[in-house]
Amino acid sequence: MSELYGRKFKLTILLNPRENIADQLLAEYNIPKTAPEIPAIVIEQNDLSQNALRVTFDVDYPGLQGWYYSEICIYNFNISTLMQVIDDGAAVSLEAGYINGNYGEIFNGYIFQSLFERENVTDYKLTLRCVDGQRLFSEEFTAFSLDKGRNNQVAHYNAIAAYSQMPIEIGNIPSQLRTTAMDRGVTVFTSPANGLADLLKNYSIDKTNDGCFFTKKGVTKYFNMNDPLKEPPIIISPSGEGGLIGTPIQTKYGCNLTCLLNAQIELDIPRVQIKLDQSQVRAVKAAQGILLAPFDYDQTYQVIGVRHVGDTRGNEWYTYVTGINNQGAQALMETTQERGL
Repeated sequence: MSELYGRKFKLTILLNPRENIADQLLAEYNIPKTAPEIPAIVIEQNDLSQNALRVTFDVDYPGLQGWYYSEICIYNFNISTLMQVIDDGAAVSLEAGYINGNYGEIFNGYIFQSLFERENVTDYKLTLRCVDGQRLFSEEFTAFSLDKGRNNQVAHYNAIAAYSQMPIEIGNIPSQLRTTAMDRGVTVFTSPANGLADLLKNYSIDKTNDGCFFTKKGVTKYFNMNDPLKEPPIIISPSGEGGLIGTPIQTKYGCNLTCLLNAQIELDIPRVQIKLDQSQVRAVKAAQGILLAPFDYDQTYQVIGVRHVGDTRGNEWYTYVTGINNQGAQALMETTQERGL
């Protein structure tokens, strides 16, 4: 029996989270913990009852780099709590899925605009426009100095993120970086993305420019386009736990498909794979001058775009996936440009 029934979600809104300094990054410099207790507003539902607040969401991660804009709408919120969110709200975590499976966090980012309106005369609606993505990392600013001898390349790497305007957690550090003391001091006065890119080039780690930075949920990861993909692939089929809806359609790079909401399908590093089962991609008509990626007869695709859409009291509870062939595909970065990022 399928476990894809009984919707479950949890929405957490943190007030003033930017007061929370990235302590794990600054510990190396003996900076004391200053993070205060951050008040949180939590809305959750674990069944199909109509007692909980109505919440709708449209979470969109359309490519590896750029801004990721998402909207979360809350209906008939307590007015005093609502005003607190509008004035102080900054960070949002959204988990969604099903009671017995395919449940997890689908968004974690920052509120950059709150919209309040009265809808259909009777309902009050709060729309939280949220943002996540690589540009949170690349458009911030960092400035600091490190003394010679005492600090090493790894410390330099961590400090770039820790001393940015909005401290950013580093998800991985290239293994080539050394822990030996630096020969001379260094002063950094740039964006975190440019600072790290210069550091890697200066130490001959990324001379080919194949390396990239990927930021999601406040964590920045360094990766190479040739890095291995995440194993095993997620099986998507019309039956069982896959929840495939309709027929996947061939695209320029691979295929697009729709399935029941699945939090495990995400834009991430290592890159997630999906594998179609008991289904066949529908071919599109070719035209002169238009490139189509060749069919992948193994029907395994890299996930390079994900959109989660849901309504706790409506029919929508879906995941839309953009995939490219594992072989014979165009460069990943072209997808972000084509989709406006």
